[in-house]
Parts: sequence; structure tokens; C-alpha cells
Amino acid sequence: MRKVILYMFTTLGGFIAGPNDEFDDYEPSAEEHQFANELFGAVDGILFGRKTYEGFVAYWDTLDLTDPAIPAVEREFAPIFRKLTRVVFSKTLEHVPANTILMSENLAEAVAQVKQQPGQDLLLICGPELLSTLVQLGLVDECRLLIKPTVLGQGKALFGAIQGKLRLKLLDTQVFSSGAVMHHYQLAKDH
Repeated sequence: MRKVILYMFTTLGGFIAGPNDEFDDYEPSAEEHQFANELFGAVDGILFGRKTYEGFVAYWDTLDLTDPAIPAVEREFAPIFRKLTRVVFSKTLEHVPANTILMSENLAEAVAQVKQQPGQDLLLICGPELLSTLVQLGLVDECRLLIKPTVLGQGKALFGAIQGKLRLKLLDTQVFSSGAVMHHYQLAKDH
């Protein structure tokens, strides 16, 4: 069965955005981006919340790969991203391109079906509300959290909508020269 792996950047305090949804502290270093290129290249698709989906598509699907000012890691990532199947969870979107699956109802059933299909694992990139829903439904298998060496006094907490306790088992840790640390966790089955 395919796994659903949460992949997110957070600050040391667990924030994925500032108090006004700003993302200025989350720009990956070249080394972190190369890690992402390898990770995204090893999966079949991405499960998105609407806001994150719109941001990714607006940038990566329109990036001019002939522009010499674009860093090499970004020129490498765009084709990887463009080939992936995209699943977007939204109650407000009405239309998506042919390479995207729109899910607005029956999340548990829809994600369970996607996980049963043959293929490689799937990444999940989303906000706290969708994450909470999918975790409570038992549909998230692992987390890869890139902890940036930044502290924000307030913001949007990745796990801010989780109800109760969530137990994680550390599988691996990787330290980047930027000071960021990637923690790879497996979600305990008793959450």
C-alpha cells in the first residue's frame, strides 16, 4: 500500500507561516532544495490543500526554464513537479486542469482509494485544518518536517488543529549546512 507522507517546512516553534500567512522565512537553501528534488522525484503524486496547491501551480507550472537567472535546483524541480499527479482538497475550487484530481467530499474514502492504487508513495503538503482531518482519519503515515532555525513569536502552527495527542516515532534525522534539520517520523498507530 502507498504511504501518505506529510512534507512541510516549519520554524523551530512549529509555525508554517507568520501571523498574516507570510512565508518569507521558508525559502529553502540549495542543499534543502536538492533534497526536495530527490524526495519529489521518488513519489507518484502530491496531495494538497487548496492554498498551497494554488501557490505551487502558480509558480512551478509557469516557471520559464530557459531563463538563465533561475537557479539550477529550481530548473531541475519544475519538470519533476509538472509530471506528478496532483490531488487538491477544496470545497471552493470548481475546476482543475487535467493533471489534477479535485476532492471535495468523502475525504476518508477518496484518500483510502488513492492509497490502495499501485505506485509509489504520495506527499502531503497542506495547512493545519486538512492535516488534522487526515490524521484523525488515520490517513497520514509519515512526516518529514524541515525545521528552519527561526523562531516566530506567533503564526500558523502546523499541528495547531490536532485534537488530542499525536505520537510519532523518529525514523531519521538529517542536518543541513543552513542549520535546518529534517526529521523523518512515522505516525504511531495508536493515535
